[in-house]
Amino acid sequence: MSSIKYSYRGKFNPHCLEPTNIDRLSTSLVPPNSRLLELGCSTGFMSQYFTSQKNCQVTGVELNPAAAKKARLHCHRVITADLNQPATFTKLQRLQPFDVIFASAIIEHLLHPQQFLHHLYQLLTPDGLLIITFPNVAHWRQRLHLLTGNWDYQAYGILDSTHLKFFTYFTAQTLILSSGFAIQSIHVDPAGGIKFLDPLFKPFPNLYAHQFVIHAQKSP
Repeated sequence: MSSIKYSYRGKFNPHCLEPTNIDRLSTSLVPPNSRLLELGCSTGFMSQYFTSQKNCQVTGVELNPAAAKKARLHCHRVITADLNQPATFTKLQRLQPFDVIFASAIIEHLLHPQQFLHHLYQLLTPDGLLIITFPNVAHWRQRLHLLTGNWDYQAYGILDSTHLKFFTYFTAQTLILSSGFAIQSIHVDPAGGIKFLDPLFKPFPNLYAHQFVIHAQKSP
């Protein structure tokens, strides 16, 4: 699994981002004072926000050793590990339970998403929260590319060359529900788009969403 590919220059402040930006949407869902597991924490740029602005106790997981070293400045603890390896969850079981699990730009890089979510379910408190983002392979731009015969992998984006799985607005929900979670809300990032077409596209999130975040709760 590849480590997260982006970071913010300077201090991460989601309130400076567009209201529909995926990072602003996802971080806003984290409750203050949470015992938080951040998967793919990179250099800890979001961890710093969670600790300083939301008073969370953050445990980070990061594949890249250099990024993990930087993240340790902002996290309660950081585990350098691969989320595709079962041994990673054995380590995390010793640290459970967590109030919130935050997984942004992660699940599309995994070999076995369903198994991954079952592991996460076990790590949460009885009423714990899962905040998870998905890229939408059914976004209208992607449909146009496919209509013209193009399915070209890229360095970054929906067809990132390190993506192993692809999801739509609907298949992602099915995955979450079948893993024992109850969906509380879904928020959509259209990633720019053609502004005058927004009113036409918004009622069709599987067409409109470039990325989306699912806010779910562990079901008994």
